[in-house]
Amino acid sequence: MKKILSIITTAAMVFGLAGCGGSSASASTSAAATSASASEAAASSSASAAADADRLVAQGATPKVGYLAPSLQTEFMIGIGKDLKAECDSRGWGYTEASFDNDSGKAVTSIENMVTSGVNVLLAMVSDSSCDDALKAAMDQGVVVVEVGVITDAYDIALNVDQYHVGEMIAEMAADWAAAEHDGKVNYVVYTTYQNTDMQNRGQGIQDKFAELSPDSTLLEVVDIGKDVVGSGTSTTETMLQKYPDIDMILCYGDAAATESVEAVKAAGKADGFGIFSCDGTESAIKNIANGDVQRGTLQFGSFGKMVAENVQKYIEGTRFHDVVTMDPVKITAENVADYE
Repeated sequence: MKKILSIITTAAMVFGLAGCGGSSASASTSAAATSASASEAAASSSASAAADADRLVAQGATPKVGYLAPSLQTEFMIGIGKDLKAECDSRGWGYTEASFDNDSGKAVTSIENMVTSGVNVLLAMVSDSSCDDALKAAMDQGVVVVEVGVITDAYDIALNVDQYHVGEMIAEMAADWAAAEHDGKVNYVVYTTYQNTDMQNRGQGIQDKFAELSPDSTLLEVVDIGKDVVGSGTSTTETMLQKYPDIDMILCYGDAAATESVEAVKAAGKADGFGIFSCDGTESAIKNIANGDVQRGTLQFGSFGKMVAENVQKYIEGTRFHDVVTMDPVKITAENVADYE
């Protein structure tokens, strides 16, 4: 069985990875290159791995799902695990989870340990291709591998999004708010991270689109906030508030740093007329928006846990995926937050 990856660019959209560029056109070029590379790699996947996976399904083995996350400290990653466990429980499937703490070496060990423990469906949210050998070895043992975000050479099911467009959608919410509250003129910073091309591309989408939609605004700084470590949003925002007393807005790649930034802004007495926009649709972010807090907008992708479980079920029933599975995000602002509380 040969698996062919074809990146689908959605009209509006967790987790997808594409190379970042300095403009929308360059981002599209990088995404196309990523798609071509992934297609070639996927097409050359081992026949024995596919056969073993098919045998696992044919034997009617009860799925035991392993969720391997880069971190289990952030609300977003924790939420995926919570949703996935609930879906597994409802289907009578086993479930386990582990964090590799953004350490590729630990990720490889975690994959091996999960397979040894009897995991036969692995949701691997890896950061790069350093885990490919471990994932292929798992496939050779009959494990069905689901990749989310970074699409490498080893998978049976791939879930992805157009991250550049996700960044654009964050910027669109922010530009609408800036126009309404500040006549289209704000001083702002962008929080991105260079830990993988996925987040770089989202950050570039934020920068390009906001500059296009709010040309009279001033970009103060683009900040590499690093990995999703608890407290990084707080410390970074405290620094930005001291460095730029006239700052009005933070455009952030994710809710983890954004929700921490809310508290830092309030503690500094800067809440009036301040806006924070991000992505992930976490409960904390939605609560902030509903309360009229400085977090003014987020994006929500729906239940990843449900999406993973449903596609694994399809795989068990014989479906083989020739395209990346995608879904569209939804903008959540004060206007519609009541629908998501």
